[in-house]
Amino acid sequence: MDGAIDANELAELLEKFSENEGIRDDFTNEALESLSAFDLYNKKVEVIPTLLNPFLQKIGLASLVGTSDSGKSTFLRQLSLSIALKMDNFLGFKIESDSNKVIYVSTEDDSNAVGFSIKKQIDYLLQGNKEIETGLLNNLEFVFETENLLMKLSEKLKKQSVDLIIIDSFTDVFTKELNANTQVRQFLNDYDRLAKKHGCLILFLHHIGKNTLKNAPSKDSIIGSQAFEAKMRVVLELRPNRYNDSQKDLWVLKGNFLETKFKSKSFVLEINNNLIFKLTGERSNKGLNAKSTNPLLKEKIIGLKSKGLSIRKIEEELKNTEFQISKSSIAEILKSKN
Repeated sequence: MDGAIDANELAELLEKFSENEGIRDDFTNEALESLSAFDLYNKKVEVIPTLLNPFLQKIGLASLVGTSDSGKSTFLRQLSLSIALKMDNFLGFKIESDSNKVIYVSTEDDSNAVGFSIKKQIDYLLQGNKEIETGLLNNLEFVFETENLLMKLSEKLKKQSVDLIIIDSFTDVFTKELNANTQVRQFLNDYDRLAKKHGCLILFLHHIGKNTLKNAPSKDSIIGSQAFEAKMRVVLELRPNRYNDSQKDLWVLKGNFLETKFKSKSFVLEINNNLIFKLTGERSNKGLNAKSTNPLLKEKIIGLKSKGLSIRKIEEELKNTEFQISKSSIAEILKSKN
């Protein structure tokens, strides 16, 4: 048929667009696979399989984003340890692991820095769980050399199954133009094929602009091409809490299979001296932005409240002024005062 492409031609195209020769055989079968609507219907998929229920899907690409001081690497190492040590949950959310094996690619921290921080986490986790076998730590492998990374990961996955691969960080392994949609998409397509072929999740740590913290959490804050966010099935953001230095806010910026209740407010986390995150049980309002951190605004609201005004009356008082703000944000400010 005119215009058709055979398997050999497709393999050549995959070789052309792949960054590493020698990995194309991993992708050919997946690229050629097609299923009818009848086949898909008979799969009877009623829920998306998850690795961390409900946030992270079991297969494909995901990302955790945030500023450089938000604790992203610490968060992801704790997640990795929780899976490797066969813990049943992370932050109170169920882990649904198959192999309990994780590969962590560390580009920003060397082995000494990782060893120092992760020892604190391990000691704390082992102290609180006497039944955990230390030998399970072999389930978590750290990779510090990233040359020909895709090919190396492919070879590792041929030898063993893993639940999760973390790449910390995206900008260190993607060496082309960060704002070029086509280049970003081609790069991520290779990792997506690898994840789907071997039935694992690949999670990229990435950054948002420092100045975007003044805005409400949004996918638009992610640096670089929009193709990065588009290729991710899930995007989480970890950002410093506005009122408490020991707390972080975990936001769901993207997750098409997640209910709205998971996206409308953050999950407030607390981090201790052992670099362990815990869920506080509190949720924070997404509509709150940098205006709410204005000390003059906070002073104005507290003053009006001291005069006996209700939250609704305070909102009316501030309407059409430079301090105009929503009732939910007023409530959040008053709550932080206590």
